[in-house]
Amino acid sequence: MRTRASRTGRRIVALTAALAAAGATTLAGGLGTTSQALAPAADDTVADWTMMVYAVGDTSGVPQLMVENLTEIAELPDDPDVNVVVLLDLPEATDTDAPTSPVPGVGDFSTAKLLVLEDGRYNEVRDLGEVSMGQPDVLATFVEEAADRFPAVHYGFTFFDHGGGNTGGYVDTGPPGTQELSVPEMREGLLVGMQKAGIDRFDVINQAACLMSNYETVSALAPLGRWLAGSEEIMIAHPLAPASFPPMSEGGDGQAVANGFVSGYVDLLDDIATQPGGQAYRDLVAMSVVDGDAVSGLDAAMESFSQAAVANLPEITTSVARARAQALEFVAGFPGLEGESLDLIDLGDFMKHLTDVPDDVAVARDAVTAAVDRAVTEQAIGQGTQQATGINVYLPANPRHVNASVLRDGTEPQGWAEFIEAFVQSAGSSQGQSGAGVSFVSEQAQVLQADESGIKIAAQLTDGSRANVTSAETYLFTGLGGQQIALGLILPAYLDAGGPGQVQGVWSYALTALTDGTTVAPATAVYQGQSGGLLGSFLAQYTAPDGGVTDVGIRVLLTSSGNIQSVSIVDASTGSSSGVSLEVGGTLTPYVFVPSSNSYEQVLSTQSVEVTQDLRVGFVRMEKNSRFDMGLVVQDAAGNAATAFASGQVR
Repeated sequence: MRTRASRTGRRIVALTAALAAAGATTLAGGLGTTSQALAPAADDTVADWTMMVYAVGDTSGVPQLMVENLTEIAELPDDPDVNVVVLLDLPEATDTDAPTSPVPGVGDFSTAKLLVLEDGRYNEVRDLGEVSMGQPDVLATFVEEAADRFPAVHYGFTFFDHGGGNTGGYVDTGPPGTQELSVPEMREGLLVGMQKAGIDRFDVINQAACLMSNYETVSALAPLGRWLAGSEEIMIAHPLAPASFPPMSEGGDGQAVANGFVSGYVDLLDDIATQPGGQAYRDLVAMSVVDGDAVSGLDAAMESFSQAAVANLPEITTSVARARAQALEFVAGFPGLEGESLDLIDLGDFMKHLTDVPDDVAVARDAVTAAVDRAVTEQAIGQGTQQATGINVYLPANPRHVNASVLRDGTEPQGWAEFIEAFVQSAGSSQGQSGAGVSFVSEQAQVLQADESGIKIAAQLTDGSRANVTSAETYLFTGLGGQQIALGLILPAYLDAGGPGQVQGVWSYALTALTDGTTVAPATAVYQGQSGGLLGSFLAQYTAPDGGVTDVGIRVLLTSSGNIQSVSIVDASTGSSSGVSLEVGGTLTPYVFVPSSNSYEQVLSTQSVEVTQDLRVGFVRMEKNSRFDMGLVVQDAAGNAATAFASGQVR
C-alpha cells in the first residue's frame, strides 16, 4: 500500500486490533489564459480510445496520492491507440497538502495543466494558470479540447477527487476560490463539452471518488455515458487503479473498461488486504457498474414508486421510516450531528426492507428492485457491505434535518424529489399508521439479568406504540473522558425480543477504546447492525508530530459474535481514507459526546494515546463498581423518542 509516508520516509503506524485496520491507506471565461502550447493538435490519425481524466488535485487530502496514482498509470506500456489525457490542478508548494513527489515528465507545479501520457511520462499540452475545476465551464472546455486534440473511436471520462454522492463533489479549494461540482453541474459541464466536441455519448464514465455510485448521479449522467462505474462506499489509496486501463489496449468496449475500473480497484484492495491492517478496506468495498441504457427503466420505476408511495403516505410513513432505518447506510452520522449526515442508503436494500405496504406500493417497490437488478451489471462487495445492491440514494433519516438545496437545484430526479418532500412532510406531522408517537409503559427499564458477564434490560411499549416504532437502540451513559456523564456507547436494541412490544438491550460492561499498550482512552462509539456484523464508528483528533491537527473517524467492523474483525480510519471532514496516515510520535485524542439541551456536545477527551507501533483499537472493561445509566430508546417517523432507563454498577 503506497501512502505519502512511504514515499517520504516517515514512520507510519498501522491502527490495528487483531486483524485490525491501518490508517491510510477522498480561454476567457473558461479555462483561463494559455501560456505556451507545447503540443499541436492531433493529426488525422484517430485512436481507438481517448480516456479523459478530470483530476481535481487542488484540494485537501488527495494531492500526493493523486500524483502517485498518475505515476503508476505512467508506468503502463505505451499504446499509440490509447490516449490518456489529464487535466490536473495541484496546490501551491506552501500548502500542507502539496505533493512531495513530481509528476513524471512535468515535475512540480501549482496551476492547472493539460497533459497527455506518452512514453511513460506526461507531456504538457498547455498551462491553464489558476482555474477552478469546480466550475462546469472548465469541465466543458476540457472535454471539448481533449476530444479536438485527441480524437478517438471511443471516449471515456473519469472524475478523480473527493465525492459526496447526491451532493456531487470534486472540490477545488485553491485560487480563485473554493468551488465544487454539484450533480447538475457535472451533467451541464459534460453535456456542453460533448456538444461542442461532437461526442454523442461517452462509452464509459468512471467516478474515482467516494460514494458516487449514486442514483441521483447515475440518473443525471446515464444519457451521457453508456456504462457507469463507481463506488457506493468510500474509496482509498489509488482509486484509479492502473489495472483498469489494459481493457482499452485489448480492444475492449465500454462495458469491459467499466468492469476494469471495478476489478482493478478490487485487485488493489486485495493486495492491501495482505498487509498489516489492510483487510478493513477490503471488508467495506461496494463497487458497481451500471448499464446506462437501463437507467431510463430505473427512472420510470422510481417515478411510479414515488407516485404510489405519495398517494399512500398517511398509511405507509412508518413503514418507509422503518425501512430507512434498517437499510445499509454509508458513512453514518453521530448523535447531535444529524445535520452533518450524508443520509445515503443502499437503494435496493431500502426497497427490500419496505414491507407492510398496500398492494400498489408493493408492486411499484418490486419494480424498482427489478430495475436495480437490471441496471447493476457488475458488483464487488465485502464482509461489511453484504446488503449493498450497487446504487446508493439520498433519503433523510430525520425530517428535521433535510438537505433542502438538493431538492431545489434539480439534483434529485423529479419523482424521487416529490417522494422525499412528501415523506418528510408526512413524517414531520407525526401521522404514521395506527396513530402517532411512541411511549413505554414505564420510564424505568426492567433489569432482566445482571452478573459479571454483563447486563440485559427490557421495557414494554404501550398499546399502539409498537406500530409506530421505526428504530430501537441501546444507550449507555457513564463517566468518560474527564466528563462526569457522557454517552459511552450506542448499540442496537431488539424489538419484540421478549414478546410483542417488548424492547431489550444487552451490554458487556465494555467500551470501545484506543490504547498504545500503556494508556487506554475510551471514546463515544456508535454501532449499527447489518448482515455482515456490527459496523461501529468513533471520532478522534489526530495531532501529527509537526503539530498539524486533523479530525479522523475510526470505523470498527465486528463479527456476529462481537469480535473485532477490522478497523479503518477516514478523514472526518470528507469521509475519505485518501491521505489519512498516522505517524509515530503523533497523538490521538478521542471525542466524547456530552448530553446538552436535548442534544449532544462533542468534546475532546482528557485522555490521549501516543501513536506507536503498539497502537490498537479494542474493548476496555469498565472498572468494577463503576456507575452507569443504560437506556432503551425508540423513535417514530417524526424523530420523536421514548426512553426507559435503568441505573447500575459494573459487577
